[in-house]
Amino acid sequence: MRFINNLPYETQSLLERFYSASKKHSVRQKAHCILLSSKGFSINQLVSIFNVHLNTVYNWFNNWETNGILSLYSEKGQGRKPLLSDDIKDEIKKLIIENPKQTKKVISKIKEDFNITLSTRTLQRYLKKTQVCMEKNT
Repeated sequence: MRFINNLPYETQSLLERFYSASKKHSVRQKAHCILLSSKGFSINQLVSIFNVHLNTVYNWFNNWETNGILSLYSEKGQGRKPLLSDDIKDEIKKLIIENPKQTKKVISKIKEDFNITLSTRTLQRYLKKTQVCMEKNT
């Protein structure tokens, strides 16, 4: 059996505050798990309470032991990486200004120049997000 033992009172109160007030669900969940473990709940009980895999609870414990409070937050850089880098975005802006209302032509040029397959919908979302004007500046 593995437990998180001997949590100082200050740490317990901080974890309780994270559990009750954090905006992020994952932070609340991890803080609650650490608190329950310190109160004697087994890993199997925690797995069923949080409806996560056994390895997830072990990872939470390992991260807690190495990083403490910081382990409650996910590291930066997790998740899907952007398809378009800043350099490519600048080139897309130029292509759109040169070829307004010709998204298929712009997509084929992107594929040709940067070897990136881009859907029409992705290009449209990018244009909407950056508010690139589709008409030539005269």
